[in-house]
Amino acid sequence: MRHGADLFLASLLLLAPCGARPGDRSVVPGLMGYNALPSLPNADPKVEDHFRFELAMAAQLSDLSRARDASVTPYLGLMAPFFGFAALELDAIPVEFWRVSPETQRRLGATRGRGTAPGDLRFGARFTLLDERELLPAMGIRFVTKTTTGKSFEDKRFTDAPAYVLDALFGKTLPVNLGPFQHVRVLAKVGFTAWQQGSNWQDDAVDLGATLRLRSARGTLFDLEWRGYWGYERFDRPSLVGVTLGHPVARALDLVGTINRGVTSDAPPWELRLGMIVHFDIGTAARSRSPRDFPGKDGTAADTGEKGGEKSTDTKG
Repeated sequence: MRHGADLFLASLLLLAPCGARPGDRSVVPGLMGYNALPSLPNADPKVEDHFRFELAMAAQLSDLSRARDASVTPYLGLMAPFFGFAALELDAIPVEFWRVSPETQRRLGATRGRGTAPGDLRFGARFTLLDERELLPAMGIRFVTKTTTGKSFEDKRFTDAPAYVLDALFGKTLPVNLGPFQHVRVLAKVGFTAWQQGSNWQDDAVDLGATLRLRSARGTLFDLEWRGYWGYERFDRPSLVGVTLGHPVARALDLVGTINRGVTSDAPPWELRLGMIVHFDIGTAARSRSPRDFPGKDGTAADTGEKGGEKSTDTKG
């Protein structure tokens, strides 16, 4: 009787879903798919006065010629502001189309060399804690949670486990012009990120980033960004630099393109992203600003001669 019970339990274990093993320290960005544990883009501590919806396509490539390791993903992002100082944010990768070389497949321990995988859903909140002053930057905080929606752990595409990010955000507008760009703003983040490695272990990392954001009077955006995180395991230090260019093509629509280059081997070597951002003005009178404005050096809105709610082309790159 006991022998039969043992066989029954063994059968249940074999039929159980495959996931991260207990204390699996291979769940690190350098040994997973390109979209499994990315470093999140920097963010402005100042909350905008409009709903924002982003739709983009992204490709991560091992190189720009043969690209033997590659993934392509749609990206969806949504930001909903509340009370002028808070915002709920959500972003999702519904599906990933991917392929890897035989060498990468062996290195990762993946069961397949190509396929599709359900992607991750992240949600969080951002709060403005301190408005910008003449000598002080704006300050804010951001919380992000990655859900367990990502699958195909057996192919090392997503972790099928939660992850968390807590960032302190800083932003300061500089009283200078750079060529055609009349608004110069510097962003920075310092924080903490952690993710589950199996059922009884997690990796922790310091999260850092900085962005130089330039915007012209016509609304053209140019971002130069560096970001990454540094954990205490091996293969858990993805870092990258990126350039984003955006331009409004209608009052409520911007087109945005991004090129990211991995600085360390734990980050995707290349990422190309092209998308659009649609803005839904909620007309918050208490914080009504120009669509292209940043705060002035005294903390008040800069005047560009336009009317309407402020808009931003922050992207998840």
